[in-house]
Amino acid sequence: MIRVVLCAQILLFALGTAQAQGSRPDSTYSFIYLGDLHFDKMAHHDLEWVKAKMPGDLRQIEDYVQITQENTPNLFRRVQAAIESSEGRIKMVVQGGDLTEGLCGRSGLQELQFKDALEAMRHAIPKTPFLCVKGNHDITGPGAREAYDRVMLPWLSKECGKPVASASFYVPQGPDLFVFFDAYHNNSVDWLEKTLKDNAHRYAFVVMHPPAVPYDARSSWHLFSRAKETEVRERFLNVLGANKAVLLTAHLHKYGVVVRRTPAGPFVQLGMNSVVSSPKVAVKNHLEGLKDYGGALVELEPEFQPDTREQRRTLLEREKPQITHFEFADFPGYAVIHVSDATILADVYAADSDKPWKTVSLRPMLDN
Repeated sequence: MIRVVLCAQILLFALGTAQAQGSRPDSTYSFIYLGDLHFDKMAHHDLEWVKAKMPGDLRQIEDYVQITQENTPNLFRRVQAAIESSEGRIKMVVQGGDLTEGLCGRSGLQELQFKDALEAMRHAIPKTPFLCVKGNHDITGPGAREAYDRVMLPWLSKECGKPVASASFYVPQGPDLFVFFDAYHNNSVDWLEKTLKDNAHRYAFVVMHPPAVPYDARSSWHLFSRAKETEVRERFLNVLGANKAVLLTAHLHKYGVVVRRTPAGPFVQLGMNSVVSSPKVAVKNHLEGLKDYGGALVELEPEFQPDTREQRRTLLEREKPQITHFEFADFPGYAVIHVSDATILADVYAADSDKPWKTVSLRPMLDN
């Protein structure tokens, strides 16, 4: 009897250890997902240009500079700790755009911002591939688009082990396909559809900075949100649905999980924010369930663009009949996503914690 109990205790201990951060016994592999980072230093900005052209953003720049200095290093260290504890299961770090704050004012300063962000990340995370998608802040300011191409495309080429000539690119990971979709230049649905069709995959992970499905008060911030883009948006959503995609997004600085039904099939969207404003954060405004999806979400930010309030409410109500799962919360953090034949599990962490706030099972949502 003593031997049986002892063996059971050893087994439970082994399972518990294997399911520690970044490690699960049933995972084929894992990866880390980060949302917006807005890496910044005051030396990255022509402040005369900012004051003349973007004076309302000066306070925002100061905030991101402080966050970059005080909190981003801790987040990077936590990511590296998760990698080290995963026993090789974590294969890459994926970042959802707005790696940098932008608003530099000169192309050379934007190049410096990209290089400093990548250097800081690589110092903390020395070996694991780091792949990111283009965000709007990454290309905001004079010469920023050109700076992105000069710095980020060679970086991505090196990390992917193949030439990357555009911010829309793809890379296989085992039996799965990771597609990085540039929402701000050449956002071709033709390219996305062909890429997914021509590359066999078990799961399709599509990484894009803005969401495809609105899920908070800023419900006009999703891709193809304008009235004249209705047809292209429907086609885009159907491509995602036909491939039962897991769409990884950022941009809204909020956590959200949404399952969107389309005529071609469902897809799931996971949004994250990784601008860690404080090492200790509270999870605010946690909503869960279809009852919470709809026009009332505009009340989460009652002071935001009051002149567009009814338009945003209408967009949410129009989307509501197609939503089959909804969750929302306001906090920064990161996710460790575990992938196998049977499951896609997202361990979601608040700030730079080493203990999950919750675990979300994404795989069953694709069968809705």
